[in-house]
Amino acid sequence: MEIMDVFTKRNQRGASLIIIIAIILIMGIIAAVFVSLINTESFTALNQSAGEEAFAIAEGGLEFEQRSLAQNLDWYRSTSDPIATTTRTLGSGSFEVKSNLPATMLRRRLRNTELATINVYTTDRFPDAGTLQIDDDAGLGNGEFVQYTNKTTNTFTGLPLTRGVLFVGGTLGQGANTFSRGTRVYPVTTLVTALVNNCATIPNPFQISAHLKFLSAGTINVYDRTTLASEEITYTGSSTAGGVMTLTGVQRCQNGTSVATVNAGDPVTPIFVDGTSPDYEAEATSTGTVAVTITGNAVRVIRKTVQR
Repeated sequence: MEIMDVFTKRNQRGASLIIIIAIILIMGIIAAVFVSLINTESFTALNQSAGEEAFAIAEGGLEFEQRSLAQNLDWYRSTSDPIATTTRTLGSGSFEVKSNLPATMLRRRLRNTELATINVYTTDRFPDAGTLQIDDDAGLGNGEFVQYTNKTTNTFTGLPLTRGVLFVGGTLGQGANTFSRGTRVYPVTTLVTALVNNCATIPNPFQISAHLKFLSAGTINVYDRTTLASEEITYTGSSTAGGVMTLTGVQRCQNGTSVATVNAGDPVTPIFVDGTSPDYEAEATSTGTVAVTITGNAVRVIRKTVQR
C-alpha cells in the first residue's frame, strides 16, 4: 500500500507540473498577443498621425507653389517643364513641389519664310515629333499649325518643317505667318471621341489621343476642321492607357464658347489666351513626407490645377 501511495503521489506531482507548464505557456502566448496588439495599435496610430502631418505638409507645399506662380506672370516663359522642383523642410517633415505647363513661348521671332527651326523656351514634355499650334487661333486669326520631326532642348526642327498645316478633311491652317518673340506655342493632339452639337451631351468615355504636355486636369480647346468653330472644355481628372487619355468630370461650352460638332481626328489644344479669364494654366503637384520610426516614411501627394 505504501508503495502504491508513493507512485500515486509522484503521478499527481507529474500531472501538476504539466498543468503548471501548460498554464505558463498559455499565459505567455496571451502576453505575446497582448504586446503585439499594443504594438500594432501604436504603429497604426503613429502611421495615421504621420499621414495626417504629411498631408498638411503637402498642402503647405501647394500654397508655397501657388504663391510662387502668383509672383511669376510669365509661366510659359519657363526654360524647364516642370518648373524647377522646390524642396523645403516644414514641421517634422518636408515637401517637394513642382508645376507642369501646357505650353511654351517663342524665344525669338519666327518669320514666315523659316522652314528649319522654331526656337522656344523649352521643349520639355513635348514628343520627339508632332504638331504645334503657334498663337491662339489657327482657324480664324493669325495662328498656325506646324508639324515638326525632331527637337532639341529648346528648338523644334524638321527637314523641312511643315508650316501652315491643313488637317486632312478640313480647312484649318491658313499658310505660314510671321510671329513675334513671346508668342505662345501649344501642343496639338487629336480627338478620339466625336462630339455632337449639344452642350449638355458628354460622351462616356470622353477620350483624346494621349500627349504628355496635356495636364491631368484642366482645360482643352477642340476645333471643327470644317466650320473652324472651337469649343472650350474643362475636365477635373484623367487616366491614360494604350495611347489614349480618358477625361473625367467633363464640362462643355466653357469660358463663353459655343457648342461645336467635332469629329474624331479633329485637333485638340490646351487652354488659349483669348481675352477672357482664365487664360493660363499650370498643374501644381506637392508631395509631403514625414519619417516614421521603424515603418519608414509617410507620403501624401496633392495635385491642383492653378489658373489665372
